[in-house]
Parts: sequence; structure tokens; C-alpha cells
Amino acid sequence: MNNYVLSSSVLTFFSAISRSTRLKMLFQRIKGKLLEFNLFKSIPRSTDETILRQQRHTTRLYLVLLLVTSITLIFCAFLESITISKTIELPSLETFIQLNKEYPLTLDCPCGHTSFEYKQFFSDIEVEYHEICSSEFITARWIQLQFIEFPTRVFYINDFRFQSQMHFQLLSTLCRVAKQTIEDKLQSFYRTKFITPKAIDNFSFQIESELILEQFKRTVPESYRWTLQLIEANTEINQLILPLSSVFRSERDVHNKGVFHLKPEATALHDRPKCMQGAGGVYEENCECSLLLLNYPNECVLKTFVWKEDFFKETIPGMRLTVSPVRSVLISTLECFYNKICLSEITRRINSSVSSTNFSTLRLSSLTMNESQYDTIDMLAKKLFIRTWSNNQSSYESYFNRCHPLSCQYSYPSRYDIIDAVARITGTLGALNFLLKLLVPYLIKLSSYIWAKIKSRRQNTIRPSVETVSTRRGK
Repeated sequence: MNNYVLSSSVLTFFSAISRSTRLKMLFQRIKGKLLEFNLFKSIPRSTDETILRQQRHTTRLYLVLLLVTSITLIFCAFLESITISKTIELPSLETFIQLNKEYPLTLDCPCGHTSFEYKQFFSDIEVEYHEICSSEFITARWIQLQFIEFPTRVFYINDFRFQSQMHFQLLSTLCRVAKQTIEDKLQSFYRTKFITPKAIDNFSFQIESELILEQFKRTVPESYRWTLQLIEANTEINQLILPLSSVFRSERDVHNKGVFHLKPEATALHDRPKCMQGAGGVYEENCECSLLLLNYPNECVLKTFVWKEDFFKETIPGMRLTVSPVRSVLISTLECFYNKICLSEITRRINSSVSSTNFSTLRLSSLTMNESQYDTIDMLAKKLFIRTWSNNQSSYESYFNRCHPLSCQYSYPSRYDIIDAVARITGTLGALNFLLKLLVPYLIKLSSYIWAKIKSRRQNTIRPSVETVSTRRGK
């Protein structure tokens, strides 16, 4: 029994030894094969150890370079993104909106029509004017009013019954010119070309449209201001005979002693009545200096009034008179015509047998503040008597239809799929394999040549030193 156990142990020991030996032999064989592995064998095969060593070095360098480049190519192929471009012919508005949401940075849709008029996509712009421009106070019914006889023979140029016709005729003209200016500017605006090389999204279009409209609203009043200045300059240049800017000389009629003839005399600008502030802050000659006449600081400004039955004067709030009828209107306000009591003071002086006395006060717009009734007509005129702009919306659908893009191009990044990546790697490795097999042998030969030169130079440097030492020892 003991012999059997002993023999089994011996067999196990020798089998273990033989297994380890076989593994060592296998490793040695693999190592030898790897060391002798040669992909660049010459034909016919060479037995020169130097040549074989170069061929093995060439094989190792080739395999290392091939492995490194293969790993690099695999990573690049699967990690690198590519740009995919697509084109859609005749896109609809819905398609364009969807594409713009998904590819806003790369979407490009050239317009079929790169320029077209604003009227193609701007709806009809409407204007709500100040209530005075639609009231009966600028109609012939009010302007041509007939008033009752003056209770005194004294002639006052700033009496409402004398001043009103010219005042409201000019106000009517200002409203009419303002409306005509806006109509002309709108027609010119509608004919303006909108330049759009490519389709833009709805948000950008609305922003650009709002900027265009705001610029239009800012520039329109400028031309109207020039018109006002032209009207005023025309009055000055033509030297029209106006009450407060003229001087008359009265002469008794030779044949009728009760008749006087008024003959105008030429007056210079410096001869006109001026406002002068007296002691205690009282204005002399019933004139006041208006802060609204910045360019005419010394010009006389009179308050407008109406006579009452008891020969007292009732001031009309807001109305003024100066040497220029245009300036008289511009520095005046309309506050009296918002007030029933004030308006009744005027209508009571109307000759009811000739003219109607049924007039209503102005009504403030719901969009304005109550203080706007105290705005000067100059402030209203600078805004062209505009209360609000309405229907100033632009149609994006109309814009897109006029743009009419024939095609849309867009691109987006993507990864290679497996098939494309494998095909790309295979093709690249084939070319790389050819180049490496062609170049690596020359690199090894070049490096061997350089190493041989360096080694030879070292030997030549060491040998003279050895000979010198030997000679010295011999002596």
C-alpha cells in the first residue's frame, strides 16, 4: 500500500515537472519565433546575420507603426463627427418653420425674389388723429360764424370775434396739411423696397418690421416741421398786412367827414410792439412775454377775450395773439373748447339769426390723459396731430410668399455608422500598409547606415589614443 502511494507521488511530481518544462519550452519557442519573425525576407533568402537583423528590425518597426496608426484610425473613425448637408426644394412655410427650429444656425433659404415693396406684407396703416382735426371747429360752419355787433366802437384785434376766423382757418389748414403729409408719406413708404437675400424667421422679421415702422414714425414729422417753417417764413417774406404787425394811418374823407380811410404804413421788424416787464412784475401795454416763443423773446403776446354785455372782457383760456398768425395758433391751446362753460361764452356772441349756435365741446380720447387738453397746438403739430397708429402689423406669411425660396440647404453634425467606419478604416489601412512596407525598410537602412558611421567614428577616435599610450609604455 505504501509503495503504491509513493509511486503515485513520484508520477505526479514528474508529470508536474514535465508540464512546466513543456510550458517553458513553448514560451521559448514562441519567443524564438517572435525574435526571428520576419516579414521582409529577401528573395533568395539571405543567411547573412546582419541582413537578417535589419529585416527583423524592419518587421518590428512596421508592426509597431501599423498598430499605433490602426488604433488611432479606429478612434478617429468612431469619434470624429461629419457634417451632413441636405437640400429641400420649394419648401412650404410650415417646412421652413420646422427646419428653422431644428437647424437655426445652418439653415439657408435664398429668396426667389430678393426685393419687393413694403405694401406686400404691411397691412393698411391707419392713423387716429387728434379730435380737433375731426371736429366742427375747423369746418366752414364754425370758421364763417357771424357774431353780434360790437358793444363798443373801440376796435380790439385780440377780440375773439375778430381773431377766430383767421385762427381756425389756419388750424384747419394745419390739420389738412398734416393729413396730406401722412398720406403722401404712407404712399412713399408702401413703395419702398424691402431687401431680403434669404428668408428670415418670424421673430427676426417682426423685429425688423417694428424697427422700420418706428423709423418711419420718427421721420414723418420732420417734413411737416419744414412745412410749418415755410408757411411762417412766407408770411414774413411777403409782408402780409396783419393786425398786430402793421401800422395804419387814418385820414378823414374829404367829401364825407364821418368816414375815415385807413392807409397802411411800412413797418420794420423793430417797430413792432414788444413786451416789456415793468415794476412789480406787471406787463406794460397788456403784452406778456411767452416762454413758448424761444426764438422771439421780446415779441408781444396778447390774451384773447370776448366782450360781455356789461362791457367787461372775458378771457378765452389758452388762446393767444401775436404778430405772426401762425405763431399765434401754435402757442395757443384748445382748453376752452373742452369746457362747456367757456364754449358757451363764445356761442352766446353768435348771431343766431345768421349762424347756428349748436356746437359741442371736444371729447378727450380714451387713450390720452386729461392734461392733454392743455397741450399747445405746437406740441400737437409736432406729432402731426396723431393720437395713435393702428393696424401697423406686418404679415409674415405674406413676406414668406413674396420671398418664395426655391430651395433650403441645411447641415448637421453626425457620427459614422459601423459600416461606414469599417469601410473607411479598411481602405485607409490598405493604403497605410502599402506605404509602411515601402518606407520602413528605407528608414531602417538609413538608421543602420547612420549608426555605422557613428560607431566607426568612435572607433577611429579611440584607436589613436590606445597607440599613443602603448608607445609611451615602450619607452
